[in-house]
Amino acid sequence: MQHGTMYIILNLKKLVLGFTLLGAIATISLVAKASEESTTQTPFQESQNTMLVESIDTRSSVPLSLPYGQGIDKKTLEYIHCGTKFTKSTFMDKDIELILLHGAKYTKDDWTSSGIPSEMCLKGQPHISITAIDLSVRSDGVGFRDAFNALVEGKVISGNSIVVISPSASGKAIVSLGSAAAESGDYETLKKIIKVWIPVASPAVLSVRDDAPLAAFFSIPVLAINGDQDVMGKKVTKKLESVANAKGVELKGSHAVYLDSPNIFVDTVMDFLSGNEDNSRR
Repeated sequence: MQHGTMYIILNLKKLVLGFTLLGAIATISLVAKASEESTTQTPFQESQNTMLVESIDTRSSVPLSLPYGQGIDKKTLEYIHCGTKFTKSTFMDKDIELILLHGAKYTKDDWTSSGIPSEMCLKGQPHISITAIDLSVRSDGVGFRDAFNALVEGKVISGNSIVVISPSASGKAIVSLGSAAAESGDYETLKKIIKVWIPVASPAVLSVRDDAPLAAFFSIPVLAINGDQDVMGKKVTKKLESVANAKGVELKGSHAVYLDSPNIFVDTVMDFLSGNEDNSRR
């Protein structure tokens, strides 16, 4: 009888141990499944992330008609692109195509090393396209339009009006566009190219003989940015506020303030662009 009791007790212990093991295995399986489900992305999420990764820092070039690029004949426009590549048919009102020019001492690669294009793309996706180009600072408005057309033909941008950031000497090309519009009285053509102008301490603003080239931008949103240590940049911003109805912003830094304060620069630009619909000029 005693042996029989011991046998039953041992069997009960085995059953309890078996159920305990089964419960542990089931728990581990459920945890693993939950973990897998939490990290598994939908095809849409995967495609979005792939688009973000693949769209950052795409380097290529398009041919120019005028000698304001690189190469032996200076007719190769090198660029770095991130974001969505829009077409005329896919471009929506909320989409933004932004062109980054550069000053005399810099190139498109300085934009990349600053992290500004990537940060803008991540914040603006999927509604933003950013292209940093190596257009010579000697370029005038005709040269800029040539670069614009080359990027359209190369299917880098859609051909809709763009946002252009022109640090320092690169502002010459945009002021030149304003001069052409003022001379011809054709302001609609200017609007078809420039949607928003963001000059960063562009000295060409101070070198115009009269205010007409700057006044041509009065109906186009203008964000004038300068560093708090840049005396000349402050004068540029003040003049654009007066003549072009610009919004002036001063950030902490020198002449190349976007490189000194890249994070606040990105926030300033993105906030301005996101408010354009609510603060349209005309």
